Amino acid sequence: MLTVTNGGNFDWANMPLDDMALGNAMDADFTLRAYNAMTSDMQSKGVNHVYDKLLRDILVVASNIEHKGILVDGECVKKFDVLLTKEVAELYTKLSELSVIDDVNPNSNSDMGLLLFTKEGFGLRALEFSKKAKAPSITEAHLKKVAVTATGDAKEYIELLLKYKGRVKQHKTYVKGVEKAVAYNEDGRVYSSYNFGNVVTGRLSCSTYSVGKERKGISFHTLPRPDENDAVNLRSMMTADEDKVFVAADFSQAELRVLAQCCKDKNLIEAFNTGQDLHRFTASLVFGKKPEDVTKQERQIAKSVSFLIVYGGGPNKLAEQIGKDVGYCKNIFRAYQDSFPKVFDWINFVHKFVKANGYAVSIFGRRRHLPNVKSPNRKYQYRALRQGMNFVIQSSASDLMLHSILRLNKYLAATGLDAQILATVHDSVEVQCSRKDLSKTVELMKYVLQSTDDFKGLYGLDFIVPFEVDVEAGKSFGDMIDVEFDSAGQFLNKKEIINYVDNS
Repeated sequence: MLTVTNGGNFDWANMPLDDMALGNAMDADFTLRAYNAMTSDMQSKGVNHVYDKLLRDILVVASNIEHKGILVDGECVKKFDVLLTKEVAELYTKLSELSVIDDVNPNSNSDMGLLLFTKEGFGLRALEFSKKAKAPSITEAHLKKVAVTATGDAKEYIELLLKYKGRVKQHKTYVKGVEKAVAYNEDGRVYSSYNFGNVVTGRLSCSTYSVGKERKGISFHTLPRPDENDAVNLRSMMTADEDKVFVAADFSQAELRVLAQCCKDKNLIEAFNTGQDLHRFTASLVFGKKPEDVTKQERQIAKSVSFLIVYGGGPNKLAEQIGKDVGYCKNIFRAYQDSFPKVFDWINFVHKFVKANGYAVSIFGRRRHLPNVKSPNRKYQYRALRQGMNFVIQSSASDLMLHSILRLNKYLAATGLDAQILATVHDSVEVQCSRKDLSKTVELMKYVLQSTDDFKGLYGLDFIVPFEVDVEAGKSFGDMIDVEFDSAGQFLNKKEIINYVDNS
């Protein structure tokens, strides 16, 4: 609260009542005055429609999601605690045995810098340096780059170190984080906060909550997907309530579909409208092959190029990702441009707009101000242009999901289904429902997320690109199988999913 200056010393349950009452009153007054000033300003500029048609209502839905929380599987948390404690200890021992310097701590960046990048240690060449200490960087990204050219014990050490760091984070941040939150909440659940104004790209973000100076719980957004056959599937800690089924619906390639909608490139639209594998289709054009002749590596290169364009990357970044020289990657980008010319026409249009106006606009009317585009420093100019294009794509994709959640909430209430929205993670929404309502819930989720008909009345937008949705169901967020639909959108494998839930 704005007026509670000692809020860091108390959790909400123990906040002095007089302080809390005054703080709430002052916050409410400030918020009302800010609302009146900002809505007047937005109306005068004609940019109030995102608030009126989306944010005002989705804030209420998000508040209900936060209040609901998600049930935690306590036995699963205990199992991962034991597994990770054991594995972290084993990896620590292996690292000690491989080290060529005694008594170095793998948790210390300075010790790792000494071991990896000095003559007394492995003598590797650092490629990146930390800005503050001007010492070799010990980030995951840098270590992976160094590992490419490392050999022998040095290479093995880096690979083990990366695994060790990953397991330590899983144990400390997620397992212990959930454990602390459950103990504090005393109801077997964890809760998250959804933030609508924290990310400059316009995407919704999610964070854990704090009690005094201590963080309690985890951000649901950051729960990592497990590697195949990994015994530690952290998402499995988040489960449906008793006798309920966990369901997740996920947009397929949402940002690339937004790109197609924006640029209206005929080849890109054709790929989506005909239901082709986009990356295989792209590779067939870029490499001049039939789709069935495209190799796995060529498909991956095409996929990398598509996403680099969305995020403002170029040939140099592609060269880093695929281990090819920059000249080869320039040719790939040139072939992509020949295959999808309107993508680059649209990028040029966005760049000109940002240069002329100092801001970018999403397809729903959100703005991101980019004053650095006027900077005399060309580096800042280029960054602002990349940020502008990235904003249009990411913000639009995020608002598509928010509209879908708003639509889903309305339909669930109207139909009376026993289903509750639990969370949203980037391009997906997570729900739990009763077994008896499973069929209607998954069919409704697919229909609601794929629908774009209401955007014509809301924003005057005709969507020329279809939005595909993948749906999964199971007992927990980490243990789900694909929901199968027929051509009419009817649920086909309910019995299989119920059996899977019962045996999970």
